[in-house]
Amino acid sequence: MIYFTSDFHLYHENIVNLNPKIRFKDFELVILNNLYLLLKPEDTLFVVGDFTWHFNDEKGYLKLWKSLPFRKVLVLGNHDQKPEKLREYFDEVYEFYHTIEVEGIRILLSHYPAKDPITERYPERQQLVREIYFKEGCNLLVHGHVHWNEGGIRCGCRDLGIKCVNVNVEWWDYKPVSLKQVLACGEVL
Repeated sequence: MIYFTSDFHLYHENIVNLNPKIRFKDFELVILNNLYLLLKPEDTLFVVGDFTWHFNDEKGYLKLWKSLPFRKVLVLGNHDQKPEKLREYFDEVYEFYHTIEVEGIRILLSHYPAKDPITERYPERQQLVREIYFKEGCNLLVHGHVHWNEGGIRCGCRDLGIKCVNVNVEWWDYKPVSLKQVLACGEVL
Protein backbone atom coordinates (compact mmCIF):
# COMPACT_ATOMS: atom_id res chain seq x y z
CA MET A 1 0.00 0.00 0.00
CA ILE A 2 1.11 3.59 -0.63
CA TYR A 3 1.09 6.30 2.02
CA PHE A 4 2.00 9.99 2.07
CA THR A 5 3.09 12.42 4.78
CA SER A 6 5.22 15.51 5.37
CA ASP A 7 6.66 17.98 7.82
CA PHE A 8 7.93 15.73 10.59
CA HIS A 9 10.41 18.44 11.60
CA LEU A 10 12.27 15.94 13.79
CA TYR A 11 14.29 17.80 16.44
CA HIS A 12 12.72 21.17 15.62
CA GLU A 13 12.14 22.07 19.24
CA ASN A 14 10.64 25.49 18.55
CA ILE A 15 7.84 24.07 16.38
CA VAL A 16 5.93 23.24 19.56
CA ASN A 17 5.90 26.97 20.36
CA LEU A 18 5.05 27.98 16.78
CA ASN A 19 2.07 25.67 16.48
CA PRO A 20 -0.57 25.57 19.22
CA LYS A 21 -2.05 22.40 17.70
CA ILE A 22 0.99 20.44 18.90
CA ARG A 23 -0.15 19.66 22.41
CA PHE A 24 2.70 17.45 23.51
CA LYS A 25 6.45 17.41 23.74
CA ASP A 26 8.20 14.64 21.80
CA PHE A 27 5.56 14.80 19.06
CA GLU A 28 8.16 12.96 17.00
CA LEU A 29 7.49 9.79 19.00
CA VAL A 30 3.79 10.08 18.21
CA ILE A 31 4.57 10.32 14.48
CA LEU A 32 7.02 7.40 14.54
CA ASN A 33 4.69 5.24 16.65
CA ASN A 34 1.81 5.86 14.25
CA LEU A 35 4.02 4.78 11.35
CA TYR A 36 5.04 1.65 13.24
CA LEU A 37 1.42 0.74 13.97
CA LEU A 38 -0.02 1.48 10.52
CA LEU A 39 2.57 0.56 7.89
CA LYS A 40 3.69 -2.93 6.89
CA PRO A 41 7.03 -4.01 5.36
CA GLU A 42 5.46 -4.19 1.88
CA ASP A 43 4.22 -0.56 2.08
CA THR A 44 5.81 2.58 0.62
CA LEU A 45 5.82 5.92 2.42
CA PHE A 46 6.38 9.11 0.44
CA VAL A 47 7.58 11.95 2.69
CA VAL A 48 7.11 15.23 0.85
CA GLY A 49 9.60 17.33 2.73
CA ASP A 50 10.87 18.71 6.00
CA PHE A 51 11.97 15.44 7.54
CA THR A 52 14.53 16.51 10.17
CA TRP A 53 15.92 19.72 11.56
CA HIS A 54 19.39 18.21 12.19
CA PHE A 55 21.21 14.88 12.42
CA ASN A 56 22.28 14.97 16.08
CA ASP A 57 20.20 11.98 17.17
CA GLU A 58 20.29 12.53 20.94
CA LYS A 59 16.79 11.09 21.46
CA GLY A 60 17.13 8.23 18.96
CA TYR A 61 14.38 9.38 16.56
CA LEU A 62 16.56 8.88 13.48
CA LYS A 63 17.65 5.44 14.67
CA LEU A 64 14.01 4.51 15.27
CA TRP A 65 13.08 5.82 11.80
CA LYS A 66 15.80 3.68 10.21
CA SER A 67 14.43 0.59 11.96
CA LEU A 68 10.97 0.96 10.42
CA PRO A 69 10.74 -1.78 7.76
CA PHE A 70 8.73 -0.17 4.94
CA ARG A 71 10.11 1.54 1.81
CA LYS A 72 10.87 5.24 2.38
CA VAL A 73 10.96 7.91 -0.34
CA LEU A 74 11.75 11.58 0.30
CA VAL A 75 11.06 14.65 -1.81
CA LEU A 76 13.15 17.44 -0.30
CA GLY A 77 11.51 20.37 1.46
CA ASN A 78 12.80 23.80 2.41
CA HIS A 79 14.24 22.55 5.71
CA ASP A 80 15.87 19.39 4.36
CA GLN A 81 19.60 20.03 4.49
CA LYS A 82 22.40 17.72 3.37
CA PRO A 83 20.66 15.53 0.78
CA GLU A 84 23.67 13.19 0.77
CA LYS A 85 23.18 12.56 4.51
CA LEU A 86 19.42 12.07 4.04
CA ARG A 87 20.15 9.19 1.65
CA GLU A 88 21.18 7.19 4.74
CA TYR A 89 17.57 7.34 5.93
CA PHE A 90 15.64 6.86 2.67
CA ASP A 91 15.56 4.36 -0.16
CA GLU A 92 15.14 7.20 -2.65
CA VAL A 93 15.59 10.98 -2.42
CA TYR A 94 14.30 13.49 -5.00
CA GLU A 95 15.45 17.10 -5.14
CA PHE A 96 12.27 19.08 -5.83
CA TYR A 97 9.53 16.83 -7.14
CA HIS A 98 8.66 13.32 -8.17
CA THR A 99 5.73 11.97 -10.17
CA ILE A 100 4.03 8.63 -9.80
CA GLU A 101 1.16 7.06 -11.69
CA VAL A 102 -1.35 4.99 -9.76
CA GLU A 103 -4.66 3.64 -11.03
CA GLY A 104 -4.32 5.83 -14.14
CA ILE A 105 -3.88 8.97 -12.03
CA ARG A 106 -0.68 10.97 -12.43
CA ILE A 107 0.34 12.39 -9.04
CA LEU A 108 2.87 15.18 -8.57
CA LEU A 109 4.72 14.96 -5.25
CA SER A 110 6.34 18.18 -4.03
CA HIS A 111 6.86 19.77 -0.66
CA TYR A 112 5.51 23.02 -2.01
CA PRO A 113 1.89 23.80 -2.85
CA ALA A 114 1.01 25.44 -6.14
CA LYS A 115 -0.15 28.40 -4.05
CA ASP A 116 0.58 28.96 -0.37
CA PRO A 117 -2.51 30.65 1.09
CA ILE A 118 -0.74 31.67 4.31
CA THR A 119 2.60 33.27 3.40
CA GLU A 120 4.28 34.88 0.43
CA ARG A 121 7.44 32.78 0.85
CA TYR A 122 8.90 30.78 -2.05
CA PRO A 123 6.76 32.21 -4.89
CA GLU A 124 9.23 30.96 -7.52
CA ARG A 125 8.97 27.42 -6.17
CA GLN A 126 5.18 27.56 -6.21
CA GLN A 127 5.28 28.82 -9.80
CA LEU A 128 7.55 25.91 -10.71
CA VAL A 129 5.10 23.46 -9.11
CA ARG A 130 2.29 24.91 -11.25
CA GLU A 131 4.39 24.61 -14.39
CA ILE A 132 5.43 21.02 -13.65
CA TYR A 133 1.84 20.00 -12.79
CA PHE A 134 0.52 21.02 -16.20
CA LYS A 135 3.63 20.12 -18.21
CA GLU A 136 3.70 16.58 -16.75
CA GLY A 137 -0.06 16.13 -17.27
CA CYS A 138 -0.75 15.56 -13.58
CA ASN A 139 -4.20 14.97 -12.13
CA LEU A 140 -3.33 15.57 -8.47
CA LEU A 141 -0.71 17.42 -6.40
CA VAL A 142 0.31 15.92 -3.04
CA HIS A 143 2.23 18.46 -0.97
CA GLY A 144 3.06 19.60 2.54
CA HIS A 145 4.61 22.88 3.74
CA VAL A 146 1.35 24.59 4.81
CA HIS A 147 1.11 24.06 8.57
CA TRP A 148 -1.91 24.20 10.81
CA ASN A 149 -3.33 27.73 11.00
CA GLU A 150 -6.23 29.43 12.73
CA GLY A 151 -8.15 29.82 9.48
CA GLY A 152 -8.07 26.10 8.79
CA ILE A 153 -6.67 26.80 5.31
CA ARG A 154 -4.75 23.80 4.00
CA CYS A 155 -4.03 24.89 0.45
CA GLY A 156 -4.71 27.56 -2.15
CA CYS A 157 -4.43 25.35 -5.24
CA ARG A 158 -8.08 24.85 -6.06
CA ASP A 159 -8.57 28.30 -7.59
CA LEU A 160 -5.73 27.49 -10.01
CA GLY A 161 -7.48 24.45 -11.45
CA ILE A 162 -5.14 22.12 -9.58
CA LYS A 163 -6.49 19.27 -7.45
CA CYS A 164 -4.31 18.94 -4.38
CA VAL A 165 -4.01 17.35 -0.96
CA ASN A 166 -1.88 18.72 1.87
CA VAL A 167 -0.44 15.73 3.76
CA ASN A 168 1.31 17.69 6.54
CA VAL A 169 1.13 15.54 9.69
CA GLU A 170 -0.55 18.37 11.60
CA TRP A 171 -3.68 18.09 9.44
CA TRP A 172 -3.89 14.28 9.71
CA ASP A 173 -3.52 13.67 13.46
CA TYR A 174 0.18 12.81 13.03
CA LYS A 175 -0.64 9.79 10.88
CA PRO A 176 0.30 8.92 7.30
CA VAL A 177 -2.35 9.41 4.62
CA SER A 178 -3.23 6.38 2.52
CA LEU A 179 -3.51 6.48 -1.25
CA LYS A 180 -7.24 5.82 -0.87
CA GLN A 181 -7.62 8.86 1.42
CA VAL A 182 -5.57 11.05 -0.92
CA LEU A 183 -7.63 10.05 -3.94
CA ALA A 184 -10.87 10.66 -2.04
CA CYS A 185 -9.69 14.11 -0.92
CA GLY A 186 -8.45 14.99 -4.38
CA GLU A 187 -11.86 14.25 -5.84
CA VAL A 188 -13.61 16.83 -3.67
CA LEU A 189 -11.05 19.62 -4.03
